[in-house]
Amino acid sequence: MAAALAVFGAAAASAPSLAGEPARAIRRTGTVLVSETFTRATADPRFRAFGAACLTGAPRGGVPAPGLHPLQGCRSDLEGPVPPGSAAPFGYLQLTDAHNDQVGAVLFDPPIPSAQGLEVTFEQWQYGNTSAVPADGISFFLTDGSVELTEPGAFGGSLGYAQKLPDDDPDNPFLPGAAGGYLGIGLDVLGNYFGDWERRGNGCERRSPAGTIFRIPAPGPNMVTVRGPGDDTVGYCFLAATTSNLSTTPPWPSTLPGQLQGTPTSIPPGTTPEQAQALLEPSKRTVRVRITPAPDPVVTVDVDFNDGAGFRQVLSFPAPEPVPDAYSFGFAASTGLFTDVHLIRNLTISSILPIPSPTATPTATVSPSRTASPTPPAPVPPATQEDAATTSTRTATSQRDDTLVTKKAMNVSIDGAANHQAGENFAPIIVTGGTHTGDAVQKGRAVHRTPIRTRHAHTAAAHGKDRDRITHRRPRERLR
Repeated sequence: MAAALAVFGAAAASAPSLAGEPARAIRRTGTVLVSETFTRATADPRFRAFGAACLTGAPRGGVPAPGLHPLQGCRSDLEGPVPPGSAAPFGYLQLTDAHNDQVGAVLFDPPIPSAQGLEVTFEQWQYGNTSAVPADGISFFLTDGSVELTEPGAFGGSLGYAQKLPDDDPDNPFLPGAAGGYLGIGLDVLGNYFGDWERRGNGCERRSPAGTIFRIPAPGPNMVTVRGPGDDTVGYCFLAATTSNLSTTPPWPSTLPGQLQGTPTSIPPGTTPEQAQALLEPSKRTVRVRITPAPDPVVTVDVDFNDGAGFRQVLSFPAPEPVPDAYSFGFAASTGLFTDVHLIRNLTISSILPIPSPTATPTATVSPSRTASPTPPAPVPPATQEDAATTSTRTATSQRDDTLVTKKAMNVSIDGAANHQAGENFAPIIVTGGTHTGDAVQKGRAVHRTPIRTRHAHTAAAHGKDRDRITHRRPRERLR
């Protein structure tokens, strides 16, 4: 693990930062894998909520809940200038409102293929702080698709992706990052994701320019910072950031050509959903993340600051290798003593190259000592979706509050159409397995994991989550 992390750090060290350059026009030839607007009262059920994440398109009355749960309406005791409830078709995915000490995430666990590259586009809003300083930020992260994504990483400055030792106090529990982490893109308004305080980047050879000390103000405000592969409490190394100074001498000015945070400070009572959308429009920032196919994959991050200049490339750097065979992904945001409202809309994930339709259904061969992660091929075209649907069986054991609870094996049919509101549209995905032995699949993987391993990490009540968990590596059958 340490050797792999050192390699990733070295690759990133030579990467150019191209903040503010006009992004090249992209000719779209790929295959749409996931498409969700988050504007309606329901969303693709493959998205699972964590903490305060909710849909403003649904009626209010939801209650922030620990662990994963279906997306629902937002809480009634709103805080800050949030969009109105029951707002469909003008809704948003609200990760947090402006309450203190909020955590919110949505996770998409069914794996999406990586071999043909990936392009991710979404709209984000960060605005409406009720504190002197806005916080924290929004992360979009990718994880190794052969590892079940059942909860995000640590929050606060770790933005739901990286690990964290709260307050750098050894008496506190060391909170793990997202299991099987591959890449964490931090749209960091406050600026703590840039630094390695609280043991972010633990075990990494290459460290953040800001080092491991606590800094006031935060070292990297209004910055896009990227962290790389990690697992449990090791890794999630600093890879790149939109700053002109990568030395260890402050300050570290951001090279972003605009502000990640928007300007609205109020949405007056009685504002209709359509009026709220118009008020929020100037604060929209559209983000595009691309990972080109092998060989020599490259990550680029483009941002449209809604200022008439269109997409501008803010980062470009070599992708950590090896790239996982498939990805799971998530969004996360948090508040603490400082607050902000965090919204997401209009997510589209596509391959860069077209994915051919599969002509056969290969199977995964599992070695006696490991669980194989089959190579995922293409989505099946819509006309053949029903014929290709299968059921994924997952068995999980979880520990909560030191009491062992064994969950029965569940047959999970990832079929959004059965539970999705009429007239709503999303792109199903089918992932089929190749023939591999477990050893062949695991060889060279950035993060090595045994099939099932218990990870104990109790979270303080202030963080609103129980982090005892078992990490489960499973065979990837066809998911729909």
